Amino acid sequence: MSVLHRRTLLQAMALAGVGTALKPLALLASATPSVRPMPTGKLADWFILHNDRPWALETRRAAYGIAPITPQSAFFVRNNLPTPPESIIANRDGWRFEVSGVARPGSLTLAELKALPTRVVASVLQCSGNGRAFFPHRPSGSPWSLGAAGCALWTGVRVADVLEHFGGALEEAQYLTATGAEDLPEGVDADQVVVERSIPLDKGMDDCLLAWEMNGEPLPLVHGGPLRLIVPGYYGVNNVKWVRRLAPTAAESGAKIQVSGYRVREVGESGGPQHPSMWRMNVKSWLNGPGGDGGPVVAGKAMLYGVAFSGERGVSRVEVSADEGQTWREADFVGPDLGPNAWRSFVLPVELAAGEYRFVSRATDRQGDTQPADATPNHRGYGHNGWRDAALTVNVVNTLPAAAEPEPGESVHQNAVATPTAAVDTPLSPLAREGRAVYLDRAQPACGACHTLADAGSAGVTGPNLDVLKPGADRVRLAVEQGVGAMPAFDALLTETEIEALAAYVAEATR
Repeated sequence: MSVLHRRTLLQAMALAGVGTALKPLALLASATPSVRPMPTGKLADWFILHNDRPWALETRRAAYGIAPITPQSAFFVRNNLPTPPESIIANRDGWRFEVSGVARPGSLTLAELKALPTRVVASVLQCSGNGRAFFPHRPSGSPWSLGAAGCALWTGVRVADVLEHFGGALEEAQYLTATGAEDLPEGVDADQVVVERSIPLDKGMDDCLLAWEMNGEPLPLVHGGPLRLIVPGYYGVNNVKWVRRLAPTAAESGAKIQVSGYRVREVGESGGPQHPSMWRMNVKSWLNGPGGDGGPVVAGKAMLYGVAFSGERGVSRVEVSADEGQTWREADFVGPDLGPNAWRSFVLPVELAAGEYRFVSRATDRQGDTQPADATPNHRGYGHNGWRDAALTVNVVNTLPAAAEPEPGESVHQNAVATPTAAVDTPLSPLAREGRAVYLDRAQPACGACHTLADAGSAGVTGPNLDVLKPGADRVRLAVEQGVGAMPAFDALLTETEIEALAAYVAEATR
């Protein structure tokens, strides 16, 4: 049995009282991070886990197939707040959402929505921060490389048909605003954390859907089931999950995630309405294989394969280079063209001798935009589409090594997030002790309102479990200064010394 952190044990006893202190197994279970099962249908081996509360699961490069549709089992997950309870999909057809900003405000159940004309669209979902790991200034947020994207078939009803059902949008409306149904932490200004996004109303009326199916199956809870907004060609944050309110509005939402979040600006600048919002996805491509998992490939004939897309435009050409862009060969599209908002699969046959190769791809969309060699730096690491960073390294050998057999009892697929090793009783440095006071009292809203940290006795459910995440001081500092996800920036609320102390505390308390 692993040793329980002494401070954690004392705090748990104090919080639980004498009765619980007499039940050591129950105490241990409540005081240590528990194993967290993967979301339903997800195979842990196919993902890089960036966070489990809220979920941030990146699809591994080798998990992508050649066909253009990404299966739910390999589809990335990015949630700004924790997933709502399973109870909301117990009676999917009973889910009700409100519609306002129309001639006849009202509401619909999912069953009633399904009576309206049904549409199926293919669209890429991509996190705004896909490729963030490649930016040299190390922006805060999940360090996605290429796997925060997937392409799926979405079944639902056009937003235009929903608004028409209620008599149409009011004349002053300029935007379509959708609000998610995530639980919000108590004691925190709702506008600071609520997931509510606005897009131009013309876009909403053109091709947006309220969707209840993904790839022909009921929309999984972790992907927004029972009902989500699909905004074809726009970055993922606009595709609001668990929709509980839809409204044409005269102005953009006043929520932080709209006003200052997901705004493209220079490194070091604070976001605001003056900066472009993360709406349409830029042209992008990358190679997934062979050898996407880093494993060796046998010399001889091989087929390079990857995906390419450009929001609302589609792609007209993909080229591949083996010499850092000095020369290019045009690849072939394979499989169906599912429309301007889906991605196209492409392939290129090659013959490879033993050695190491570095392949890159660049796409050109139907309006003539071509991927740049390097992405444009921006404060939060959004919209990366440089082809140089997305290179696929292929290790070619004459003979494959013998496959290693799993050890007895070793599972090939792990479908739970591993329990972290229990912390040892390491005293806090003077700086970290000062940071503990910042964590408990000085930050407003208090850190413990959202985050779980055993040393501080906090058990928030909105932000990441810091005991599991174990972030380093640099990562904490960036998140506090810049904000991340639903968490606001604290650089105007805490002094530089307080931020340094807080970063030291979290790093030391979770190591």
